[in-house]
Amino acid sequence: MPKRMGADIVFGDEAHPLGHKGVGIMTRPLIVLADHATFHHSKQVCDYVRAHRSQLRVFFLPKRAPEYNPDEQVWNEVKNNRIGKQPMKNKADLKARLTSSALDSLKQNTRSVISFFHLPDTQYAADVA
Repeated sequence: MPKRMGADIVFGDEAHPLGHKGVGIMTRPLIVLADHATFHHSKQVCDYVRAHRSQLRVFFLPKRAPEYNPDEQVWNEVKNNRIGKQPMKNKADLKARLTSSALDSLKQNTRSVISFFHLPDTQYAADVA
């Protein structure tokens, strides 16, 4: 599991929706909601977005407004309802709990994930599809 999401993940994974295998089979543009992390504005990302303009639409969320980011709802769920009160021994323990239980169980719970897009501050994202 990568330590953080960034340009290296977008470009390094051939199975990614915009990777070599995915670009040819997409029937409509992939919509990406991005915060203002510095790597989202990197030259590598900007060049990639420009090169795949017909397959990709990037929309930036307002700065310092995590409530509008559906990803933040995932982390809120994990932190408050899955592992937040469990004592962690070290970083390896945290990583193991995140990947082997919290995120995997949330991934299996489609209703919870969909519900993150129906909150008042994230409803706009559900309306895009």
